[in-house]
Amino acid sequence: MFRETTTLVTVPCAVTDESGLAINDLNVDDFRLYVDGVRRKIDNVWSEVDLPLLLGVINDVSDSQRNHISDKNRAVTQLLERVIHGQNRAFVVAVNENIILKSEVRAGPYGLRYRLLATPGGEPLTVSCGALEGTRGRIRPVCGGTALWNAVYASAHLKLSGPAANKALLILSDGNDTGSTHSFGAALEEVQRSGTVVYVVKYPDALSTGDSSDDLRRLADETGGILFDLHGADYSGIISRITADLHGRYVLGFRPDSTESEIQRHSLKVEVVRSGTTVRARREYSGP
Repeated sequence: MFRETTTLVTVPCAVTDESGLAINDLNVDDFRLYVDGVRRKIDNVWSEVDLPLLLGVINDVSDSQRNHISDKNRAVTQLLERVIHGQNRAFVVAVNENIILKSEVRAGPYGLRYRLLATPGGEPLTVSCGALEGTRGRIRPVCGGTALWNAVYASAHLKLSGPAANKALLILSDGNDTGSTHSFGAALEEVQRSGTVVYVVKYPDALSTGDSSDDLRRLADETGGILFDLHGADYSGIISRITADLHGRYVLGFRPDSTESEIQRHSLKVEVVRSGTTVRARREYSGP
């Protein structure tokens, strides 16, 4: 079982074969971990069955996503039904100009249990963006119509920063942020600090012809997750792939050098000695 300590660094990773299927029979001797290019001893290796999952879901419900909201709600429900069992738990956040915690989810004896929030429609997850009075007395939110990076930052900082070692965040969005008070860099750094793996389902933007996937792809790549583009993709297949990835992950634990700076960033690299494998893992961590 996992027990959090102040010096333990956890590195979630997924290992797949040449067909993209998860490999579930690895042990500590199969892994190699490098910190700043130097091999480090791995103290523990846990699998999904050892560590309860904490899953966050950010659902973009802004105007640019209005044509996809029903489909995304069904996708969220389908994913939760597949992955929330035992001690696993989840929370769902809706984002437009505000960030609203819609529900917290656990497994119950007769299916999923959704915590009923006191406020109708959900509770603010972070401080509201506020509003400004524009021309002709029109009120507009400071963050614009989609405070996506605020939602990522708040989810990582307020819900995913605790002692759980197996954490994931799923984002369903076009990636079009219209003016969050937190930058993309700050959101990415907070996700990395929490040790969370990011999965993204990239939806078309109903209000723009541009491609806004670069930042979303970086969130996934640098945390060891995956970005799925919904264009021409099998919708149910995406949910199945995310489910399999969550169920097949490993978490490596190591103790860093106590002489290292607490604020320094360190590169991470995970390898598997078995041939024909592909590894996805977070690329850096901050701390000792």
